[in-house]
Amino acid sequence: MAQITINRISGYSNKLRKIKLVLDNQEIDEIKDGEIKTINVSPGKHILIAKIDWCQSNALELNINEGENRKVSLKGTNPFSALYYITFGRNSYLKLES
Repeated sequence: MAQITINRISGYSNKLRKIKLVLDNQEIDEIKDGEIKTINVSPGKHILIAKIDWCQSNALELNINEGENRKVSLKGTNPFSALYYITFGRNSYLKLES
């Protein structure tokens, strides 16, 4: 079994809201502000996206080997740039990094 550990970095914007985690086009879980979640996955190639309302993160492609635990961080955006991100930049409102 392989794992993905997602660390949601605490931030001011969306502090009280949960963010949906989507793996391979299927919603798998939600993560709260400052929370760390570990998800069991099958080894191989996966695409992870984080979503909130009509906005989302970049699509992070992960190639995970058997027994590997891939660590990913999830960050929000600067609250002063929110207007841009909820309109033109809605697909980069959140950021996933491996």
